[in-house]
Amino acid sequence: MKKKTTAIITALIMIFSVFALGGCGNDDEYKVPDELKAMHEKYSSAVDTDYGYDSAVFLSENKDFLSSRLGGRNAGSDAEHAAADWLATEMKRMGLQDVSKDAAECDLWSNEGATFSVNDKDYPVYSYATAETPEKGLKAEILYLDKGTMADYKDIDVKGKIVLIDINQCDDWWITYPMLEAQLHGAAAVISANTGGFAENSDNTLNCQDICGPKGIPCLSIGVKDSEEIKVAIEKEKTIGELTVQNTVEEKGTTYNVIGKIKGKSSERQIIIGAHYDQHFYGFQDDSCGTALVLTVAKAMKDSGYKPENDIVFCLHGAEEWGASYTQYDWSIGAFENINKIHPDWAGKTLAFINFELPAYEFGDYTMSYSAPEMHTMIKSFAEKYPLSPEPKGCFAEGIKSEGYQTYTYSDDFSYYAAGVPSLVNGFLFEEDMETVWPFYREIYHSQDDTKDTYNEKVMKFNADYYGAFAIFTDQMPALLLDFNGQYERLEKAAGKKTKALMKEAGINTKAYDDALNELKTAADETKKEAEKINEGYLKAWIKDDRDTMAKYKEEGVKLTGRSLSAFGFAQDKFLKLMYERPIVGHEAAFENITLCRKTIEALKTGKSEEAYNKYARKINNSLEWYEMNFSPEVTKIQDDMFWGEKNKNNLFWGTGKGFAKAEVSEATRSLASKQTEIKNKNSDEMQSGNKDEKKTDFTKEIKIYEKAVKDQMEIFKDLCNREISDIKELSRMI
Repeated sequence: MKKKTTAIITALIMIFSVFALGGCGNDDEYKVPDELKAMHEKYSSAVDTDYGYDSAVFLSENKDFLSSRLGGRNAGSDAEHAAADWLATEMKRMGLQDVSKDAAECDLWSNEGATFSVNDKDYPVYSYATAETPEKGLKAEILYLDKGTMADYKDIDVKGKIVLIDINQCDDWWITYPMLEAQLHGAAAVISANTGGFAENSDNTLNCQDICGPKGIPCLSIGVKDSEEIKVAIEKEKTIGELTVQNTVEEKGTTYNVIGKIKGKSSERQIIIGAHYDQHFYGFQDDSCGTALVLTVAKAMKDSGYKPENDIVFCLHGAEEWGASYTQYDWSIGAFENINKIHPDWAGKTLAFINFELPAYEFGDYTMSYSAPEMHTMIKSFAEKYPLSPEPKGCFAEGIKSEGYQTYTYSDDFSYYAAGVPSLVNGFLFEEDMETVWPFYREIYHSQDDTKDTYNEKVMKFNADYYGAFAIFTDQMPALLLDFNGQYERLEKAAGKKTKALMKEAGINTKAYDDALNELKTAADETKKEAEKINEGYLKAWIKDDRDTMAKYKEEGVKLTGRSLSAFGFAQDKFLKLMYERPIVGHEAAFENITLCRKTIEALKTGKSEEAYNKYARKINNSLEWYEMNFSPEVTKIQDDMFWGEKNKNNLFWGTGKGFAKAEVSEATRSLASKQTEIKNKNSDEMQSGNKDEKKTDFTKEIKIYEKAVKDQMEIFKDLCNREISDIKELSRMI
């Protein structure tokens, strides 16, 4: 955490070196160069938060940039295209160079609005990226089906009817699954009320998320209060609803990534500052403020006369919230297309991608950055050791936490990170534990309540100062401090005591694994020291105005940076994998599945089927078995096809080549769930008093399936660990 007093600031200035965190010398050697200090001061003085606020309001409220009266600026829509035009014009107006709108392929979603009425009363609803109704709408009976699971449809005919459900997308399941279940049973549409998880701000709050699946049937959000009113009507008598949805969801649309530059003294390397400009509802924080902050930083750099060493690229992405059908990875499509298909060369030349999400909201008493682990030391050095690093004023009272926080998959920076670009994003989602989301997400996120009323100018100013200063800091230093100790620590943590025990069981040479890690640690330490030495020497020479020595260190820094960027790309290709949406080291998925299967087996063998069901089996395959327990096989077959289907392997975007191998236990999971229900129904009294009759149920078949899964996953685990040994050694060689 960053805590500065006058004494601390004075001391830091006396001992300052940009990356070298130790050392001693006279005052002249370690003072901040006046030229560098002036750059920061001029930039900060030029930050215009009024411009940023006005831009965010304009983007979030201008009707030309919204698809419906409730907002929405979705992938490939006319509203998104109009916003892209304005952004390009604004970049040109402020004097950015090489301004372009780079077309990227995406699926089109244009949500022009929906109407829903019951007993002649209109109820506000908001559509997901799902099917439209016939042009004249549909008129059908409404049935309330609780959570919309397969059990809720038992003995109920919903063909041609509107299904009303309750949903908690944080604690239960994503909207995709009850939508597909309703479609399977012939329902005409789904209306869902967010009873928890999201849209908790009020009983009238609507919500929208990406659908992560096929477009299915019309699926809409309704407020809890309105849903309860309709439920009362349904209980009294047959209730008819009238629904129209003007929604276009189709393949082969076009989104635009809007790009402008401040050219550096050299264009061999660059720094990218970005955000996304598509949105749900009015999207003031998410991400009109992010877009406006990119423009604010660009304007401040131009107005301050900053002359960068490297190109500063400002990139505003489309299709972040959603951009593809029939895939689990349907967000960050514009960014994925940009770094992988339009500008793949950026992966080898970009020093850092700084991404903004919801940057004008005070989530808590502190803030931080999420990043690739190789950037943790660099960010910590900037936040804690660099005297010119801005600190929060009037916000984030506890300051900046800078211990290092792994970036997640929920923003555009992950597409860049996965492609080999060092990336970070302001702390917008998780609290410090990296598991608990900020209250904003359960209350306001992706709802009509994300408006200018949430604006905090001091947070906007801090983020403009802090990340603008970080860009200058990164731009001015000759050697990029990518500290591969971050990757070493990640790998070491993933190979803990229990994992090592499983490695030995699988016949893996654990000494070879440890030796490879030790080689990486040694190489990482040497590379870090080399970068620190270059930057320290450069800084001392700068203070003395020794331009020849500065040039020498700059040449050394360019070479080291090139080597580090190549190694960074290799590391993400080999060690950045996914278990569903969670970043992991590859072998962790098999380890988790083996552990959970074995615990399930043990519980079943000892007569604890309820424990096996609720505590272990549901978590296999990153909890995908939870869906097997609650939705029909036809629904989860679609889920599996989106992840692992041969024909869908090119529809995974930033998840391509990063997925995990599924433990084939679906048959056992479903059987276990069915038998557990039977046990509860038949012996409820005995179950509550100690599971007396549970041992009478035969789980031999299920146990065999879990045992087979363990055997198969062990082979996968063994192969992954052996590959990692080789890849860790290669990474050590590269750095």
